[in-house]
Amino acid sequence: MQVLGHLGPLTVPAIARVRTVSRQSIQILVNRLEAHGYVALAANPAHKKSGLVHLTDQGRKLLAAVTERESKSSEALMPYVSGTRLVSAARLLRQLRELLTGNAMPPVEVAGDRPARKRARALPKPAHRSKAVPAPADIPPASKPTEPDEGEFPVNLL
Repeated sequence: MQVLGHLGPLTVPAIARVRTVSRQSIQILVNRLEAHGYVALAANPAHKKSGLVHLTDQGRKLLAAVTERESKSSEALMPYVSGTRLVSAARLLRQLRELLTGNAMPPVEVAGDRPARKRARALPKPAHRSKAVPAPADIPPASKPTEPDEGEFPVNLL
């Protein structure tokens, strides 16, 4: 919703490119937001199949309310965080974002030209194991991430 608020109506693929996420994930969000009346699709003169997503009046009101709430929260935290730490945190977050999107090499202080280490000799394997390796049935299943509640939308993702 923030992207639409700043850039105006866009296609789902264009929003995905701006957010550097998959088109499918944006399509899911758009479908949910459209079902609740926060966005609507309009005809796109440049492309027959890919409609333009735009904020509705209800979507603009929601975005304004969320932006105001975030602003108040940020202002409340400012006395506790120095400007120097904010700049440092912003730099770190930018580097992480670039690394995650594959647009940058790791910073020199992380991946720098370290001297090659000598390979350590492997330790001998123990004759017996002290603990039994759990059978696959004994391993608990990994928990799946939960879906957000229908009333809860990641406003900053769209």
